[in-house]
Amino acid sequence: MGIRFHPTRGSMSLGQSDGGLPPDTVIQTDENILRESERVISEFHDPEPFSMCQIVLAPCSPFSVTEKLMRDTAQLARDKKVFMHTHLAETEDEEDFCMEQQSMRPLAYMQKVDWVGSDVWFAHCVHLNDEEIQVLADTKSGVSHCPSSNMRLGSGMAPIRKMLDAGVNVSLAVDGSASNDSSDMLGEARMAMLVGRIKSGVESMSAEDVLYMATRGGAAVLGRDDIGSIEVGKAADIAIFETRRLDFAGAAADLPAALVFSGASHFADTVIVNGQVRVRDSRLVDVDEEALTDEANSVSKNLRVKAGIEKE
Repeated sequence: MGIRFHPTRGSMSLGQSDGGLPPDTVIQTDENILRESERVISEFHDPEPFSMCQIVLAPCSPFSVTEKLMRDTAQLARDKKVFMHTHLAETEDEEDFCMEQQSMRPLAYMQKVDWVGSDVWFAHCVHLNDEEIQVLADTKSGVSHCPSSNMRLGSGMAPIRKMLDAGVNVSLAVDGSASNDSSDMLGEARMAMLVGRIKSGVESMSAEDVLYMATRGGAAVLGRDDIGSIEVGKAADIAIFETRRLDFAGAAADLPAALVFSGASHFADTVIVNGQVRVRDSRLVDVDEEALTDEANSVSKNLRVKAGIEKE
């Protein structure tokens, strides 16, 4: 497809029988996870400027992996100079788990296992206090804000305005396919703005703030200075939106804000990645979208059949 890609090698090693969240049937051993993590880094990671593929190591969450795996993953990632990612402080249940198992809150646990720094970013961070936000800022750890997922699951609202004010690098995200419905990044920007205003007041979150998170903020969280803005010397990654449409009528005074406030469709008309047109007229170039949709529906049905919730 020609998309710039940062795939994360996820892992779960702490099954229900050992007090973890995931069923024992879906976990792997620490040894297997580390071996496979090293393999995918060796096979697919490209550290060079304008890289199209960079691997990230991503244990799922504090209650899905062992403490040893968290430490070993951090060591492997830093040996190989790749980034690290996990979900953190998403729910109050996670906080309770960390207090019961570690006698400390989730972020303190991350500090204990050497999981803070400019090469780390966390999804969610809904339940952080002011002192913990300052820790993120001081250690240059990043956060990916997933407002739609947080509301869909009833997790709460992350204190993003406080994070931005403290100097935390914040990106915009949609969470995984199990807890979002459309992976709509522009829709997520609108949601982030609205949620931010509920959390901190109407003047606390502007359209420019959320567009910054969606672009430069994302680049900062990924540790990349070659993408995220349109500048000489940076990669030609550009999304173009047609605003001469009825749903944008009357909004020409502030077109960047109009992308967040207005517009019935959140599809970009043209997307250029690394100087190549990858979306034209809101459709993927060189990809049969109907065939891809049929394949996804077939895979989804097969999963439902295997799970016993649908007949063949």
